[in-house]
Amino acid sequence: MYCKEITGIHIGENSLEYSNLKKELKGWIRSEPAIYSEISGRNGLERLESLLTNLKPKRTRRICISIPRSRYFLRELSFPGLSPEEAENSVRIAINIHSHLPRDEIYFDIWPMEKNGTTFILLAYARRTYIDPILDVVRRTGHRKSLYSISPSGLGADLFLRWSKHNNFPALSLQQEERDLTLNLHGNKEWEGSHLIREESGTLNPSKALEFLPDHFKDLGQVFQIGDIDRTFKDLEIKDPCKHDETLKGFCTESGIDKGLTACFLGLSAYPQISFQETERKKPLFLRIDPIQWTVAILAIILLLITGYRFIQLERLSSVADKNKEVVTRLEKEYLPLKKINDQIEKIRKLEQDLNDFLHERPPVLVILRELAQRTPLNAWIRSCTIRSGVVRVSAEGGSAVETMEEWRKSALFSEVKLVSPVTKNRQQQERYTVELKLATKTSATVPNRHKPLRP
Repeated sequence: MYCKEITGIHIGENSLEYSNLKKELKGWIRSEPAIYSEISGRNGLERLESLLTNLKPKRTRRICISIPRSRYFLRELSFPGLSPEEAENSVRIAINIHSHLPRDEIYFDIWPMEKNGTTFILLAYARRTYIDPILDVVRRTGHRKSLYSISPSGLGADLFLRWSKHNNFPALSLQQEERDLTLNLHGNKEWEGSHLIREESGTLNPSKALEFLPDHFKDLGQVFQIGDIDRTFKDLEIKDPCKHDETLKGFCTESGIDKGLTACFLGLSAYPQISFQETERKKPLFLRIDPIQWTVAILAIILLLITGYRFIQLERLSSVADKNKEVVTRLEKEYLPLKKINDQIEKIRKLEQDLNDFLHERPPVLVILRELAQRTPLNAWIRSCTIRSGVVRVSAEGGSAVETMEEWRKSALFSEVKLVSPVTKNRQQQERYTVELKLATKTSATVPNRHKPLRP
């Protein structure tokens, strides 16, 4: 769901702190929340219902609720030799062992961490009798779909400090929660829990609390103050983020830091570490995918986009081709009669060309016949004669085939004379033969006198 507004609410025993962030073009800015009538003598839950009743439900709003350290329990569990996934599953299955309360009486959440190669589990749980009334108020006021998280107030303080790139970690922060003082542990990468400091017991103070912290928190140069603290510490140098950090100063404004503001920063996290919900939480899909899977997914998307683009181009080309096929089919039907006419015209042209070639490049037919008649010996006669493509084919009978061919070779009309059939004899023992005479072109032949009378 796209988020344009975040309302952060901190529920105390008899108090309520709230703040509002809105998203603009330049980023997130602090805005004035809805004003509701404050009636003294009401507890935090009644004040929550009054506030949410005055807020109009919006799908683009995230409501983030933080609860004080005294209302939930924290345990840090060590699981050497197990992966974070294995350790998390182990705690979920055996939650009754790790919690001093029965499973059906609590809401719990788990966050795996790694320190120096060892897996740790941060287990947080709260009583159902405390969380259920909060959920009921949210439902009754119509904000169930807008509820983003119910988390420890120290986690909101951690996200607030990490919003600035100028703060160095690990670090500590002190936060006043009604009569209690809370010490938050801000590790290198994430919130590592918090501790209550109850001064009324007289057995523990912030200075002595540092002695019981993990090794990487003992030599710290930064201890932050989140909101107002009703006491001072001579042996600790405490920094106010609103006064020393320009990035966070814009959120503090004149109101300074309050637990409602730090609760707003729970909504700026894609997946807060701890959130008490009715069902087991699941990380968003983009956080469950490792870098290799992201790479494969991006490559798959790129290939899909390229394939889709190619497919669209292919569909367009196919559509154009289909249209062209229809046009071609229609034109072929229209062109078929014209093609037949064109073929007939081509045949006529070819015949005309052959006639022109024969008339212009070969002697006239009458001249050829006269020449054959005059060159044929008296004792031989021509039985048939055909003229085709510059070749005269003559079937003769009588006389000597050799002598007759010699006479025909003397003519300038013929460039080549050859016998094309065996020489046979008829019943009168006269030779019968077939000869082909290749006509010479006009340029290479001397045409005899056409008016010379034929032999009787």
